[in-house]
Amino acid sequence: MKASIPALYDKLAISSDGAQSFSWQKSLIRDIAALLNDASRSASLNLAHRPYCAGAVINYGLPSLSRQLPISVELKVLAAHIQNIITTFEPRIDPKSIIVIPIVDAEQPAVLALLFDIHGRCQLSHEDHMINIRIALDYSCGTVQVI
Repeated sequence: MKASIPALYDKLAISSDGAQSFSWQKSLIRDIAALLNDASRSASLNLAHRPYCAGAVINYGLPSLSRQLPISVELKVLAAHIQNIITTFEPRIDPKSIIVIPIVDAEQPAVLALLFDIHGRCQLSHEDHMINIRIALDYSCGTVQVI
């Protein structure tokens, strides 16, 4: 996998002496949080007859889950969907290395947030870096928070 070019925001955040004001980890976490907090418009559209829309901007983000009860969501299906979103829209992470694992706590069956661990490998400056992120998907307001 080739090292990806920094996002425009990251290029603009480099100071005049060339020192970056933040690390690539913070940038990646910020961008994954933004990706998962952006509500995908395709959830309400019938795109079956337009297969190229799956990887297009119209499908960017995670469909809103705020109207669903936690019990009505299959965690493995949701984890696979989150993995597909990150694979499609986050080029800095090797798509073959991305794993999303739902965290199930049997002692808390009626929670309004679901936890997922995201693991993957980035190659930046010709070095491999492992990322491990835990996210909380909050049903009460439909947001994702990196914890």
